Amino acid sequence: MTSLLTERQEDALRELVNLGGARAASMLARLVGDVGVLVDVPSVLSATSAQVGWLLGGRDVRVTAATFGIEGEVSGELWWVLREADAARLGRRLLARPGISGPLSSSAGAALSEAANICASACISQVGTLIHATLLPTPPRLREVSVEHLVETGEHEARTLLSSPFVATNAPAFGGWLMVMLDTGMTARALRRLGV
Repeated sequence: MTSLLTERQEDALRELVNLGGARAASMLARLVGDVGVLVDVPSVLSATSAQVGWLLGGRDVRVTAATFGIEGEVSGELWWVLREADAARLGRRLLARPGISGPLSSSAGAALSEAANICASACISQVGTLIHATLLPTPPRLREVSVEHLVETGEHEARTLLSSPFVATNAPAFGGWLMVMLDTGMTARALRRLGV
């Protein structure tokens, strides 16, 4: 995983995803009520889908992922990914039933899908505002899969990956990743719009 960007370009993209991730985290914190959600320092990398899998912990890790297309003047994908146990904890919090355990119910899955949609929309809207572009997410596709199956449907050529990890500040804790992957040629367009 390498980057052909200058340090200034990386910093600009890191700030872009940091602000988009912070907006998404703020919306998620509102959805779960009394829980703060912090965004960690984002990463900017050139990575294939397989390499994204390594960032998520390896091919055998079970995750719940909502994937979106990004449509508009800058295109790509957005992935909202939580490890299986984190998704279960968040699903129970969203349903205000923290004591329930077991696999995700259909209502918890629907709550996670809606939360992912709200977070993705907040992130993409913020990114669009910063780069002066109209961007829209496609409807979410929520899946409970292994990382191997998640990344096999993605692009196989390296793309610019903007990864923003997030974590809840109080128990029962949950965390995950908000990942923006720009289509080929879109990184330069985004940077031009940022004036870098």
